[in-house]
Amino acid sequence: MEPSKRQTAEGVLFTDQYQLSMAQLYYRLGLHEKQVQFDHFFRRYPDYGSHQAGYCINAGLEWFLDWLGSAHFRDKDIAYLRSQTGRTGAPVFDDDFLSWLQQDSTGVFDSLIVRAIPEGRVVHPNVPLTVVQGPLAVAQLVETSLLNHLNYQTLIATKAARIHESGQGQLLLEFGLRRGQDKGANAGTRAALIGGADFSSNVGISHVLGYPPKGTHAHSMVQVFIALGEGELGAFRAYADVYPDDCLLLVDTVDTLESGVPNAIKVFEELRRKGHEPVGIRLDSGDLAHLSILAAKMLDEAGFPETIIVLSNELDELVIWQIITQIRQEASKYGLDAEQLIKRLTYGVGTRLIASAGEPALGGVYKLVAVRDGGEWIPAIKISEARIKTPNPGHKQVWRLYDRRENATADLLSLHDEDPRQDQ
Repeated sequence: MEPSKRQTAEGVLFTDQYQLSMAQLYYRLGLHEKQVQFDHFFRRYPDYGSHQAGYCINAGLEWFLDWLGSAHFRDKDIAYLRSQTGRTGAPVFDDDFLSWLQQDSTGVFDSLIVRAIPEGRVVHPNVPLTVVQGPLAVAQLVETSLLNHLNYQTLIATKAARIHESGQGQLLLEFGLRRGQDKGANAGTRAALIGGADFSSNVGISHVLGYPPKGTHAHSMVQVFIALGEGELGAFRAYADVYPDDCLLLVDTVDTLESGVPNAIKVFEELRRKGHEPVGIRLDSGDLAHLSILAAKMLDEAGFPETIIVLSNELDELVIWQIITQIRQEASKYGLDAEQLIKRLTYGVGTRLIASAGEPALGGVYKLVAVRDGGEWIPAIKISEARIKTPNPGHKQVWRLYDRRENATADLLSLHDEDPRQDQ
């Protein structure tokens, strides 16, 4: 796609058709400037099938605000909307409405007030994460972009937080770029870093966000040296020669315990004789818990107890929990301290993080909750056959309650003119 066309697709037209249709209806009926409030929230925690999250991590706000600050209807956008026709061939959008959309050089969105919970905060169902106040037609037009930016990033930040928690705070590397949804992987990486990932292999977004990118090498590098007759050991030596102070070797291309780890140890010994200390090894297949134990024992006996062991291959919070559980059950059989080994691990998580395996979408919604009439906010409510789809109406505030130990205990919703602190 040509850059100019991509800019068009990701600009102010990054919306659903019915948002524009409703905006024109409001304009024709003279309702477009009626002051309203929309709440963005999600109804339930992500459900991964066998287990459910107990919290979410808010993310995506900054990128939505960036879009909001730059989106405006250009001449070419208006020309495209003018070209749309209905079933009879009549124009879908009339000139007066299109002129209103393009009312000034910055567009119509400056009239909105956006209030939101900061990114990185723990959030819960049915609590407004983002509140949009302003003219009805304008507030309607931002729905799609807001949900797109915040739902996905909140989902991925939540997954990252769960994975980080399951790893007991050990280093978490985000490796999802190759398995992400096109450029959306950049948003996923950003959200993962907000939620709990320490670093990412994604060079571009790491640079933009001020993180040093992290990575090792692929099996293909070892395969090249094997094909050229130099073997796995030749590949490891070449990598160590180029990166003597950052040498972390992928050891499962041939045979982890019979070839990979022994060859890594040989190279580590050569590095040490040259005055360098190795970083560690990476395991990317097999029984990761069992291999971690045996590899750690081999490294310890060779004099490298400080080297780290990076685990990758379809990891998520459940798999990591299973690995840690297995290590605690088996490590002592091999004379190892399980807790010391667990603290030695680093997790490289890709597919199941960037795609939020088990729950591919967060059901965040954007609902009209109040209309201002005659100086007063009138609650607006949608009644649904499913109770979960009936939102909390009205112009509201959110209060986070803390106990005396400064631990958050609950979120409280009140009307905008209520102050629960007055009842203490």
